[in-house]
Formats: sequence, structure tokens, C-alpha cells
Amino acid sequence: MAVSPEPKFQTTGIMVRVLIALVPGTAVAVWAFGLRMITIVVSAMLAAVAMEMVCTRSIKSLRDGSAVVTGILLGLCMPPTVPFWIVAIGSCIGIGIGKHIYGGLGKNLFNPAMVGYVAILVSFPEQLTHFDALTGATALEVVSHRGSSTLFELGNHPSLGLFGAAGYEWINCAFLLGGAYLVAVRIISWHMPLAVLVGIACPTVLFFDGGSAASWGSPLFHLFAGGTMLTAFFIATDPVTSPTGRAQIWVYGLFVGITTMLIRKYGAWADGFAFAILLANILLPFIERRVPVAQAWNR
Repeated sequence: MAVSPEPKFQTTGIMVRVLIALVPGTAVAVWAFGLRMITIVVSAMLAAVAMEMVCTRSIKSLRDGSAVVTGILLGLCMPPTVPFWIVAIGSCIGIGIGKHIYGGLGKNLFNPAMVGYVAILVSFPEQLTHFDALTGATALEVVSHRGSSTLFELGNHPSLGLFGAAGYEWINCAFLLGGAYLVAVRIISWHMPLAVLVGIACPTVLFFDGGSAASWGSPLFHLFAGGTMLTAFFIATDPVTSPTGRAQIWVYGLFVGITTMLIRKYGAWADGFAFAILLANILLPFIERRVPVAQAWNR
């Protein structure tokens, strides 16, 4: 969920523009993985909307659009093979536990979409990690857990694309386009996405030696695999669970990017963004207390 650098739009207006920005990435995901992606996203959205009404006992709570955006973001994080009932459970957990257990919109400590995603990832690991040969997560698993194989030896693997993960490289390009739109209309500032992307790129630059067995993979590959652009522009920018000071934004974004790379390399989960976001949410009070707000950066 994105955040406006200035109080230019009301919540509903922000959500409408976020939905517009999500259209290119959603369309490319449908093109890459088939019409089933539409039903997954719609299932996640409907479950989120239903849970929102259950928690608030009012249809008026849907007017701000936050439940719709949360459901769509969760659906876009799902692999194309996931059962619909798992998606629905994730949305219900995200809205019920990630949002309303803390008092509703603006009071939640954790990103609701990531709460729902991590809950079902931990509860149903086989269903969420058993991807087909075209998904970005498979490519990340192949690169991160390839044993003694070099990147050159993996060159013809079906999960690898021209410069990123097969299919997901174009999805990431589309979310990058949508994110650029959000920056252009001033729904988000460019600092948080750039901080996340720099956090991803720096470790890969340091540990990329051309493709040996010890290499982490190229920076370009990691920037266009998995949920990189979706997270950088649409999830890390959640106004409730991210800082507002520029120096704090950079610390937060760099933490998300670097932690994601550590999970991709050494963790059991293929991507790592969801865990990185939730860990950053936990550290947010510390970041806001300990990182000084540089007034010159906030102009």
C-alpha cells in the first residue's frame, strides 16, 4: 500500500491510484501465468472485503478501498498453482489479525497483506513453494541453492529468463512502470523504492564474481525476480508501517532489501520479502527513535 509524500489525496483517492498502478503488473501476470491468476486475485480481494465487513459490521468501511488493495496485493504474491481456499484464508488473516486486531486502518503494527502471506506460507509451505517451472520463486531457489553449479551451467534452466526470472522479469517491469506512475502523481516518494532496490543490489554487487558456484547471482537477476518491484513500490511504502523521515526511510528500505537478500541466499524460503517487511515493521519504533531526522532531507 502506497503513501503520499504530501496530504494531496484522501485515503480513497490514494487507493484508487494504487489500483490503477497495479493494472500493468496484474495484466502481465495474467499473460505470463494464465487466467487463473485473475481468479486468485479476485478470490483474495473478495475474502478481504468479506472479512473487513465482518470485523467492522458495516459496509461503509469498504469506502476507503484499503481492504480491496490489501486483498489484491496478497493475491499478486501468490503462485498460480495455489488453491483458492488458501488464498481466502490468507486474506482473512491479513484483515482480521494483521489489521483489525490492532484497531483497524491506521493502527496496525504490521503490513496486513504480509501478515496474511506469511501465515499461509508457514502453514501451507508445500502448496506455496511447489511452483511450476516458470515462477520467479523457482528461479530464486535454483540460483540460491544450486550447490556447486556455476551460473553458466544453469544458463538453459527453464526458470531463468533473459535477465531475470522467466515470466517474473516482465511482471517486475510492469510493476516498475506502475510504481513510476505512483511517484509521478506523488502518491509515493521515490526514496523508499530506491532504498529497497539499493539494498537488493549492493550485496549482489559485492558477491557477484561473474557466475561462479559461490556467486549470489547478478544484481539484474535479483532486481527482476520474485516480488522485488511489487514490494519496493507497493508494499514497503505502506504509510502505516513505514517511517516518514527521509533518513529513517533509507535505513528502513535498506534493511528490507539487505534482509531479503540474506533470506534468499541462506534462508529456507525462496524470496524473503514478506519476512523482511515484517522484521522491518518490528524494528520501526527503534528506527524512528534512534535514527535522527535530518531536516534538510525532508524538504
